[in-house]
Amino acid sequence: MFRPPPADLRDRHPLIFTAAKAHAWFRSYRAGRDAVYFGRHGFHRWDAPNGEFGVLYLAADEYCAFMESIGRGALRTRFIPAIQLRQARLCKVGFSRDLRLIDFAGSGGLTRMGAEGSVSSVSGYGNSQRWSQALKSHPSKPDGIYYRSRFDPARMACALFDACARQVKILEDCGTWAEQPRTLGAILDHYGFGTDL
Repeated sequence: MFRPPPADLRDRHPLIFTAAKAHAWFRSYRAGRDAVYFGRHGFHRWDAPNGEFGVLYLAADEYCAFMESIGRGALRTRFIPAIQLRQARLCKVGFSRDLRLIDFAGSGGLTRMGAEGSVSSVSGYGNSQRWSQALKSHPSKPDGIYYRSRFDPARMACALFDACARQVKILEDCGTWAEQPRTLGAILDHYGFGTDL
């Protein structure tokens, strides 16, 4: 059974992670789509249940960006087709001010809010989306959620609420994954993936 947000959530004091404006984050996305996109479709973990607000997903490093977008689909086959690496792009993203994220990755962060690790790791997203909606309306006015990647818990990611959309900017368009042989090679070796690139 998954723990829903507790009735007294608004009275709880979250652990806050400061996403410094000096730090670059990473986003992997399909070529031809917007690099900075606050989705409202309800397809992803921290999306609003009924599209009430948009959510942008970022990774703290290239490894996390790869696993959260491309690698997750190859866990059984261990193989990444070259066409997929040519159709996905990577960019670096920054902020015009420090962002305040509710910390679900650090020690004590989940417990303070009455949550457990499954909120960022289970396959079904219904409960996570309820949490996202509740956290967005918390009196601490967070800009988003800081959490561990489901596919590599040693790596961190964040989900930003669209209220901070004007603070998000693209720092660098890195090109497609296929155009980054050194970075891609290191990632594929690290996770044991093969490719026909």
